[in-house]
Amino acid sequence: MAKHFRNAWLFTKNIYLSSEKAVIGQVLLRTDDTYEQAKLRLLFDYLFFYILLLFPILLLAMISQNEVNLVLIPCLAGVLLGCLYLLKRGVPAGIIGMITSFGTLLLSTSSSFFNHQDLSPRYAIAWAMSILLAYITVNLRTSLILCGLLCAYLSGVAYIRINDVSIYVSSGYSDSFQYLSNPITVILYMLFLIRALGQYYRNIISMEQQRAHEKQKQHLSLINQNLTKQFLLVKGFSRSGKSAFIKGEMELLEACFTEIEKQCGTAIGYLNEAQED
Repeated sequence: MAKHFRNAWLFTKNIYLSSEKAVIGQVLLRTDDTYEQAKLRLLFDYLFFYILLLFPILLLAMISQNEVNLVLIPCLAGVLLGCLYLLKRGVPAGIIGMITSFGTLLLSTSSSFFNHQDLSPRYAIAWAMSILLAYITVNLRTSLILCGLLCAYLSGVAYIRINDVSIYVSSGYSDSFQYLSNPITVILYMLFLIRALGQYYRNIISMEQQRAHEKQKQHLSLINQNLTKQFLLVKGFSRSGKSAFIKGEMELLEACFTEIEKQCGTAIGYLNEAQED
């Protein structure tokens, strides 16, 4: 059994790595900004794993014969696949993040509305993920707009419930089935949230470390060039001093010693700067 799980995991990992290379491989090479690279990776993870997440949710909708979700889930999958295509085409992360955030929020809200205004945790997690994605990949204003839309919807649900307004309910909606399916969908959403956002911050840390390492290498290379220059000057003055000593030119010899001392002091200064950095 463990071997089958391991093979399944390796198969999924290979699909993920191959898809990542095919979709954002070239885009990452053309992007020098490490923060932008991290956002592109986050968007790919969000889209890729959300599409995988939709398969078990679609299966649950088929089991319960939920007509609304059977229509909305393929629509959401289409939006996510379209965003993957835009990602591959090199469209800026902010635009893709906006489309993805609004698409996931609005479609999940529609599903909630037609499923007897369901406000269970699985919808709450989906809404939170959409708002967080907008905050990270777009800007604060966009995430606040999404928050406003969500608050307007929740206010509308409160009005409907308080006044017992009659609203169409999906024929496949069942309170008992929703209670039974909630643990499955919530754990799937939580795993998705941990994977997408957790990997995003790991990418940020890794890229910052890589950038610091590259900066350190460039600094050491510059120090090495400066020290090489100083040692060549010292070597030249040393030869001139030797020649002056043989010829008995004491003034020139003294000048060579002065320059050698000056260049050695400069070299020591470079070394001290390297230690401070």
